Amino acid sequence: MTAPKLRPISPERYYRAIRRTILGIGRSGDPAPEPTTARNAYADLYEKHAAALPPDSSIGDGDFDLIGQRELAILTDAGLTPTSMLLDFGCGTGRLAVHAVPFLSGGRYIGTDIAPTMLVHAASILEARLGAMPHNATFEVQLDETFPPGTAPDMICAYSVFTHMEHEDIFRYLRSALTISTAQTTFVASCLQLDLPEAQNVFSVSASKSLDQRWREVRNVVTSPDLFTEVARLAGWAVTAWYPGSGPAGTMPDGERVGIGQSVVVLNPIR
Repeated sequence: MTAPKLRPISPERYYRAIRRTILGIGRSGDPAPEPTTARNAYADLYEKHAAALPPDSSIGDGDFDLIGQRELAILTDAGLTPTSMLLDFGCGTGRLAVHAVPFLSGGRYIGTDIAPTMLVHAASILEARLGAMPHNATFEVQLDETFPPGTAPDMICAYSVFTHMEHEDIFRYLRSALTISTAQTTFVASCLQLDLPEAQNVFSVSASKSLDQRWREVRNVVTSPDLFTEVARLAGWAVTAWYPGSGPAGTMPDGERVGIGQSVVVLNPIR
């Protein structure tokens, strides 16, 4: 079933939808809580971004379904199984969720995002695709580096998340992710690798803007294997695999090797 196009919704409607659809509380007709100011600059930027664009493009360019399928292929190569618990950090509008949730037939999916509108869209798209909201999937608003407590995920993924985050904050989120992880948890993330042409172009465009201009929109931040590896090490993670964005990072069910246009890094806790 093809998901319907969803239009941006008003702040009053999305706060009401968050209560009923995502958090599973509240009844139809309950007054919506008073809208609150976002707690940080990232939240402000992403919420405005999510409200301004359709769900299939607010998370970036490219084919919504194809990229989601490739993201899942990367995770299965990294060890995701149908019984795993997956924490999809920065899940956006559900590009990965619509493929990962059916795959996790005996497992659990938790999607978090900084933008409430993204989560409302994700829940609606997932329900439209599968006919009902799956029992093994939940969505949670995550406005800072505090991850859902007590989850102990087998795998955490962050697709197109650290690509928009300064390295100091990458460190903070990785350090916090360690507190909910086990020694066997695998963290899969994508990044913009500066020694590749596309990332160099992203950097040049960003560098052409003033500091004020760069912070008026969702940031694009580049990195290098050495820099990212050291930041991860300081946060308690070891890089165990690195796949440059110029090549494949996962294997589709038919055996095709695929990538997502960004570099992919696999991390495990330092023991």
